[in-house]
Amino acid sequence: MLLGGLVLGWVALVGVRMVSGPELQRAPLTFKSGQTVAQTGAKGNPTVPLVVRPVLARASQIPFKTSKNIFAPLEVQATQEKVARAKSRRSVKEPPPEPVAESVAAPVPPPPPSPEEVAAQLARQQQELARRQLEQAEQQARQQKEQAAQQARQQMAQYRFLGYLTQQGEHRAFLGKGQALFIVRLGETVEGKIQVAAIDASAVKLRETTTNVETTLPLTKTIGGPS
Repeated sequence: MLLGGLVLGWVALVGVRMVSGPELQRAPLTFKSGQTVAQTGAKGNPTVPLVVRPVLARASQIPFKTSKNIFAPLEVQATQEKVARAKSRRSVKEPPPEPVAESVAAPVPPPPPSPEEVAAQLARQQQELARRQLEQAEQQARQQKEQAAQQARQQMAQYRFLGYLTQQGEHRAFLGKGQALFIVRLGETVEGKIQVAAIDASAVKLRETTTNVETTLPLTKTIGGPS
């Protein structure tokens, strides 16, 4: 009887609760067909947590581990661990060393010349200048000498050997220049610059005293001239 009274009281309490409670409201469906749970939760209701799906790793991404035999002796296990560590070191590729940039040293300027070197260079330059001046002076002197010799030859070429005579064993020559006639002996000068250097029957030799240029005048054969 006690149990039946408790059951009736509980039923009456539930009925009163249902009658006096507010009416239940219907909410729209959150999940629809054709949509994933993550997209619906992100777009429809930001408060709905995202569903994380576990991703299985590929076999190529799983690092290789050497199987360990726990029943093997301790010495064999230590040897296997050393071999495994050596293989793992070889498998890890070390990055290539970065190229070391070679530092290019700036060219060192040559040291300035010493005062002795500067003085020696100036002396060489002065010697070279003096040598050139001497060569120019010698060249000018040769040219002047050649011009003077040419003028002396032209001047002596104006004379003519007209004849000669022997008087008391001494030879005399008859020289003509234009309308002038000169009777000269060996060693005498004509017009102050032309010296008689030699006289014979066929020619007479004249010497210009300034340049020492000599020329030989052959005997000029003339009708009725001196002999």
